[in-house]
This record gives sequence, C-alpha cells and structure tokens, in this order.
Amino acid sequence: MTACLLPNTAVAAPQAQVRDGVSQQVFSYSDAIRETVYVESPADSDRDGRKDRVVADVIRPRETANGLKVPVIFQASPYFGRSLVPSTASADRRYGPASADGGFKDDDDDGVPARFPEYYDNYFVPRGYAVVQVDMPGTRYSEGCSTVDGEEQLLGVKAALDWLDGRATATAKAGAPVRADWDTGKVGWVGRSHRGTLANMVATMDVPNLKTIVPIDSAASWYPYMRNQGLRRFTDYARWTVVQHSNTQRAGVDRCKAVQDELAIASDDEDAVYNDFWQERDYVAKAGRVKASVLMVHGLNDWNVTTDLALDWWKALGDAGVQRKLVLTQQAHVDPIDAHRERWLPKIHQWMDHWLMGVQNGVMDEPRVELERSANRWETAAHWPAPNAAGRDWWFGGHTGGANKLAGEQVPGAGLSLVHESYAQLQEDMAAEPGKQSLSREVYLSDPLPQAVRFSGVPEVSLRAKASVSGTPLSAILVDYGTDARTVTDEDTELTGLVPAEGVDCLGQGTTVDTGCYTRHSQDVRTRSFEIVTKVQIDTENRDTLTYDKPVDPARFYDYRLELLPEDYVFKAGHRIGVLIAGTTCTGTEVPGTDWCAHEPAPGQEPWGLTEFEIDNTNSKVTLPVVPS
Repeated sequence: MTACLLPNTAVAAPQAQVRDGVSQQVFSYSDAIRETVYVESPADSDRDGRKDRVVADVIRPRETANGLKVPVIFQASPYFGRSLVPSTASADRRYGPASADGGFKDDDDDGVPARFPEYYDNYFVPRGYAVVQVDMPGTRYSEGCSTVDGEEQLLGVKAALDWLDGRATATAKAGAPVRADWDTGKVGWVGRSHRGTLANMVATMDVPNLKTIVPIDSAASWYPYMRNQGLRRFTDYARWTVVQHSNTQRAGVDRCKAVQDELAIASDDEDAVYNDFWQERDYVAKAGRVKASVLMVHGLNDWNVTTDLALDWWKALGDAGVQRKLVLTQQAHVDPIDAHRERWLPKIHQWMDHWLMGVQNGVMDEPRVELERSANRWETAAHWPAPNAAGRDWWFGGHTGGANKLAGEQVPGAGLSLVHESYAQLQEDMAAEPGKQSLSREVYLSDPLPQAVRFSGVPEVSLRAKASVSGTPLSAILVDYGTDARTVTDEDTELTGLVPAEGVDCLGQGTTVDTGCYTRHSQDVRTRSFEIVTKVQIDTENRDTLTYDKPVDPARFYDYRLELLPEDYVFKAGHRIGVLIAGTTCTGTEVPGTDWCAHEPAPGQEPWGLTEFEIDNTNSKVTLPVVPS
C-alpha cells in the first residue's frame, strides 16, 4: 500500500460525483463546515426535571450551505472524551490505530470542533457525505446519566437521528435553533464495540432514515456480555463503566451517584441471573423491527465481545429477513481497517455508496459471508454457520499415560476424574503440556486425526459431574494440539492477532490537527504447538435456567450442557483434539480496575481445593458440529 491511499487534494464541485461504481473525492475537507449542535432528548435520565441535551458534532461539505444535500455517516459513543477513558491505544491521531477507542474529540472545543475521531470524516466528507458523531448521554458534553444502554440513554442517541430527519429539535451553543436542511434523509451508522452495539439496539427502534448499520465486534444484548451463562464475568461492571466514561465528576460532585447505585443493585452481581435489568438491555428478540441493512464484522478470536453475541444477532436478523452480510476475521477485538485495510476500505466505501447514494456497484451481489480461514486467506459462503454441519461425538476416556483419552465412541468403565478448583491458573498455562498431571485441570486428548476435521457452529460439552460446593464456576476449553503457523491472540496477555508495521496510510484528506493518517499493522503469525480454539465458563447453579439459581447437592451427579463459543475451525490431519475441564480460570472474571479475579478466595483461604469436581468420564463427551469433508 502506498503512503496515502488517496491524494490530499480536492476540487470544488456542486454535487457528488460517481465513477467506476464509487463516489469520488471532489469536496474539500479543510474547507468543510464544522459545527456542534445540542439535540433535545425526550428523556430525563439524570432526573433534574428537564430533558437531556445531547451533543452532536457535525462535519459536512461547505457546499451544503448553498443547497447541496448529502447523506450521513453516523456514530454514537461513550468514548469521545479523551480525559475520561483509560486506554492502551495511542492517543495520537496521526499515528494511532484508525479505529482506536482512545480516539477523542477536543476536550475544550468552542462549538466548532477541529478533531473528529477515526477515519470516516477524512475519507467520506470529500466524497459528498456528512459525518455526525454523538456523545452518548451522560458522557463528555452530553447531559444525562449513563445507564449502560438503558432505554433513556438510547432515546437520547435516537434523538440525534430524529433531528437529522426533522423529528427532533436542536440548538447551537448560543441557543439559536438549528435544522439539518442539508440532509438527504439517509443515514449509515458504523462503529466497533460499544459504538456498534448502540447501532444494533437503536436500529430496532422507529428510525426511518437509518438505512444501514455496520456493527463491528458488537452485540445486541448486554447479559451474555456481562455474564457467562449465569456466572458474573465482571464484578460491579455496570457502575464501573458508568463512572469510567461519564462526565458526572466535572463539577466535583457525582450528580449521577443515585442512578449508578440503582444500576449496581438492579444488575445483581450476587446471583448474576437474567432479570428485568438485563431484559431491558436485550434487543435480540427485537431484530424483527430492524429496517436497515446490516454489514456485520466480527473476530473469531474476539474474547471481549465473544462470538456467541455475534451469532445470536446474526441468526435473529436472518430470521427477520433483514438484508445482511457477514465478515469473520482471525483477529480479536480489532477493526478491519487496521487488520485488513486494503480489503476493507473499498468494501465499506461501496457499501455506503450503495445504501446511502443509491449507487449500483454490485456490492450486494457478492457472497453473503466472507471468512478468514488463516492469516489473509479468505473463503466465501452463502450461510454461516455451515448448514450441513452435523454433530459428531468424542467421548471422555481413562488415563493413557498422562492425559485422558478422547475417543470416537463411548468408553465403558472409564472411571472418575478429579479436578480441584484453582484461582491462579491462566488459560495458556492450562493448555500447555497436556500430558502433565495437574490437580487443577483435566485434559482429554484424541489420537492424531487421520484427516482434517472442520466444525462450524457451537461445540458442546456434555458433562456428568459432581461438585462439592454449590455455585462453583465450571469451565471447558477446546484446544488444537499440533505445531502450526497460527494467528496469535490471547485474552490473558491482550494479544490481538496484529502487530505494528512500518509506514503510515493517509485515508482521504486531512488537516494539521486531523491528518487522517494512521499506522499500518501486520498479522501476528507465529509457529506454536497448540491453539485455544474456543471455551465456556458457567455457574453450576444455572445449569437449567438463567432466571434463577438452583443449588447443587454435593452428593449428586448432575448433567451439565456447556455450550462453547461459536467457531469455524479446521483441525488439520495429524493434529489432536483436546478438551480441558477446570473450575475457575482467572481470565474473564476480573474485577474492572483491579488485578484480581472475581472468584478469588477470601483472605486466609487456600488458593486451591475449595471445590472438588468428580467427572464421570463414561457419560461425558464433546460434540462438534462437523462439516462433511
């Protein structure tokens, strides 16, 4: 890729121009109109007796002041305030990742913002688009209280979309009314992580001008993000995330403390069950209300917003008949503009041109699903998961010189295996040396595979086990044992599958303050002896339902169904399938802002041995949805 994808030049034009199926760069970025508007929300989330005002920053071609109408690239985020968000991402717009959540707006702008996070403004404004970025209610300069995407907060975001279409009112900083009379009535929403989750949720509301959404590594329900099948994934996360991203401390008084305390109680860390709080924040069942088209992107190794959240939304959209496409990458929680820049930028360009400008460029004729099988090696399909996948069982067996056997048929008399709970172990350490005996995990290992095995969908471990303590976490991890070149991702050490590379790309036009230039990245591929494929962790008291706890009788064996995270994976010939069974793993149960696990023992307790699991090997197995070769 050259130093700049497009020359930093512009030619004034009275209207957008299309050539070779895409809009052309004919407007000036440096001369664009930049403004801040204050949109009135129908909600009063901070309960101060007046409706919240939500901040929307706008950048649009100068020609819109003279009658040109343009479509809108839209974003809403809790992360636009630089000083409020701790981030490991570079805060330097010139050389940071193009999609970094650490991207920020100016902290002290005067209503004429100079900096717009990410690359959409640099790339799309010169092509005849406006870009609108909204501070989520309760964050940065927007009024209200952040409520973890509660209804009041979503109504505040939706109000900005309504203003664009003339259904809500807004003012300038000085109070004069502002109308979006330059808007064509067509909006495309794009965002990664929370920004994309907001897009999914608001798309289920009545927003006729929202024509397409591009959710990247996003969800449509908060419960499966915050909980692992009845087990709290984070402690006090609802209140923590509000405090981290809110603007409530600026005056020295936390004006939203009462709201935050209510969130902490309502989200129910103690039992971690699915209740009214989570139902309000669950939009998967509302997918039938989505009228926008959807271009989904998700990392198959995303341990933050996990693949079950993506699959739930993808299936719900399909059941609702929504026009949709899906891109699955090998990275973790990473935007494709950083992972696959040369491939992704033309795609999102064509997508927005088609849905917002009506350009017939063939983007909808392309395959519905694109899947990165290994680093930069792509496959296409009409459906995902593969519709012809069928369940194939591997049964737990007895010891075979270290690891337990994983067999193609049930193994009578395979006996019992014992696992003691441990709070100190990390996943990579658990998976290493499968033949080594350990009190804190049990490994089941197949023979070398005579031929490759591909599975597509949701693996399941059927485990018959007895637990000495009720409510103990129970974990299952699927591992590929075999030396290979692998894209390296790791939740414990925050490896994303990418590493910085030399050089910078300029995505469109820029200014000295907002260059639109970003670092390049390359695939982090290394030769390794094993790979953690997928996993799950559950609460034994929620084995039958997520709506209430059912205590475990320590004297009884129970049948547990552990649905692992969805994947599409190929075990190569000669490799071995491994299943790890354990109690607590530190990863995925951290307390935000600390370095200790949510299930760490109290002071004075032993670091292991709190719970003992007995596994009935003969009646336990893993089932993979195998695709015929």
